[in-house]
Amino acid sequence: MAGVRRQPPRACAAALVVWLVLLPAAHAADPGVAGTVDLAGAWHVLVHYTDDNSSHPDQLRWHDRVWVFERKNGKLVWTEYPIVVFGDDAGRFERRSSGQYARVLGGWWPSEAQLANIRVGLRTNTRGMKSKKLRGSDAEGWATHSRVRAASASVISYQENWSVTYEAGLPHFQQQDVMGSARTESLEGITRYETRESAAGGAFAGAYERDGTRHGTFWMRRAGARLRLDAKDPKRQRSEVPRRGGSQAEPVLGEGEVD
Repeated sequence: MAGVRRQPPRACAAALVVWLVLLPAAHAADPGVAGTVDLAGAWHVLVHYTDDNSSHPDQLRWHDRVWVFERKNGKLVWTEYPIVVFGDDAGRFERRSSGQYARVLGGWWPSEAQLANIRVGLRTNTRGMKSKKLRGSDAEGWATHSRVRAASASVISYQENWSVTYEAGLPHFQQQDVMGSARTESLEGITRYETRESAAGGAFAGAYERDGTRHGTFWMRRAGARLRLDAKDPKRQRSEVPRRGGSQAEPVLGEGEVD
């Protein structure tokens, strides 16, 4: 596959096989144009990856998020919620000696109780949320069509372009970050989720890559309707919002961006 420099970690590949075999057919996938799958609805996306640029490039890491797809006025609206809250956080976060509440290192995998939580619906909030309106069709693919617009050489503009395409009926997702000004060339960062396998029950698994330096495997399964996280819930206060690259502990971003 273009852009992926090495195979995902063995643990990821093994888990992918087991997951595809054991996944229950709780929700039938709805075929779209030319055998594609209708993405409308909520999805839980889990990524296991390694980072070539970290001090421990062989250390397995993870992040997860909720994606919601909606069809509105001929467009496909793709919304990403990077804060995902389970009723049971076992195996996901830990309190470090510094007092910081952060993701555990390694590759978290949902327990049976957590899988049930996914099926019922996960809680999220709008902090860090981003939403894009994609134009196109299932047959031709979906994409945003925004360009970086800088008013002057001293102003740096930032834009994200997202797309969904299908290969052999399997969805491929791309999120591209573009930064530049009237004077400088644009700098780009690209995150790719390229589906390799599908399973009964509306689920996918495949290769993940971020900027050519983070490599791994992603698993995407249908989830129940997204539930808003109560402002008084203590888990909201300690939730951390990762940048799209998914590092282990990073500052909270601003409120949601909607295009």
